[in-house]
Amino acid sequence: MFHFAVCCYERKYIKMICGYLQELWQEDYAVETIPFTRGADLLSAYKNGEHFDVIVLDTATEEFIDQDILQQIYQYDTNVTIIISTTQESVVESYKASVYRCILKPINKELFLTEISVLLARLAIEENIYYKFANGRGLNKVKLSDVYYFESNMRNIRIYEKGNEYIFTGKISDVENELAKQDFVRNHKSYVVNLKYVRNIYKDTIIMENDEKIPLSKHRSKKMRERVSHYMKARR
Repeated sequence: MFHFAVCCYERKYIKMICGYLQELWQEDYAVETIPFTRGADLLSAYKNGEHFDVIVLDTATEEFIDQDILQQIYQYDTNVTIIISTTQESVVESYKASVYRCILKPINKELFLTEISVLLARLAIEENIYYKFANGRGLNKVKLSDVYYFESNMRNIRIYEKGNEYIFTGKISDVENELAKQDFVRNHKSYVVNLKYVRNIYKDTIIMENDEKIPLSKHRSKKMRERVSHYMKARR
């Protein structure tokens, strides 16, 4: 599911863009669109923990120039993709270096959907490369190939990455489900490990490549050993 925010003070423009984006369902892209008529409401959504993959932001939005809304959005999420729509070519020149695309109005539907389809194809690939999460520092992402494991302590999830650790609020079961198609396995009620960094498996312990010992639950042992075996065979 890709989450779009469409921000413009003109409701008919929002309706048009949202209508275009809904057509992408026919191309196997699940899209959710959330409309905003004010930049302040978009920023409030971020403050309340909302996350967007793409923001379509019209320069006619009341706060665009006065409050430098782009800078404020990037303070919450440095990875969000922003597309600006405008009637002014000078705006295109001013902002094209700081956003994904600047599109002149009136918008050509066919070109717009082609551009969005290319973008979503790229984001779909990226979703399989990075794990995204939100904490007190805003929205973040880590490269999955660098993650050793996820550890749960009550409602806190710790990500142990090469040389770094991150903490966010969540459920380890959600992490397990999100990474079900990746090389990550739930080996314990509190852990999800990356098969890439599993060195050895003993009766009730997993030895990681960094010599760290991770507990292995008895009822998860069989599945864990099978996944490790398949992983090793696939890489021979």
